[in-house]
Amino acid sequence: MEQSQTPKVNTCPEFPFFNASYPDATCINGFLWDLDSYEDGGLTQGGEDPCPFCNTEEHIKHMLDPKEGYTRKYILSSIEKLKEIYGGK
Repeated sequence: MEQSQTPKVNTCPEFPFFNASYPDATCINGFLWDLDSYEDGGLTQGGEDPCPFCNTEEHIKHMLDPKEGYTRKYILSSIEKLKEIYGGK
């Protein structure tokens, strides 16, 4: 994210995403940023993965991989489980 951009107020929950067992992802402007990449007052890694809570359709398109079993139905089920555990829209 460019420093000149003003981050959108985060209304999505933090949750595990970047290979962690604890909440390590936060949503900024509809994309996920790695909370473990904090340096010099900002997050340094992320911004490529759409948020499953507020950017659901883009997240599904991004994650869709039927060869790996990531069908639309599977991804939507995963999002519902995240909502149950971490809250969210």
